[in-house]
Amino acid sequence: MSHLTQQERAVVRAALEEQRGKLIKAMQAALEESGQTQFAEVLGRASGDSADEALAVTLGDLSAARLEHELRTLQALETARLRLDDEDFGLCRDCEAKIPLARLAANPAAIRCVACQSKFEHTHAGHQHGSL
Repeated sequence: MSHLTQQERAVVRAALEEQRGKLIKAMQAALEESGQTQFAEVLGRASGDSADEALAVTLGDLSAARLEHELRTLQALETARLRLDDEDFGLCRDCEAKIPLARLAANPAAIRCVACQSKFEHTHAGHQHGSL
């Protein structure tokens, strides 16, 4: 039997859908923005120099990194969405403790309790992909 009630799952589902919707809108805006001229303007200035060019490249890299992070977050939310009705949803992947409803509502993609997540982040610091 699952430790989350249907009402608690509904709370998590609503939070998940809200976060997912906001993230998709942010990603769409970022993609539209990337097609605009904000970076090209810096590169295309007649008086531009190598510092301007470096700034434009850096801004482009930051935009790409942000989009990559948002994509990983969206994938984690999609995984949580698919697992939401599983009996083990909301149980810590590492210690199998119950993840509090408040944590799941704040981060529906959470797969670890706070203690295990802290330990994971400490032992995996500096790795390319974080964990939710």
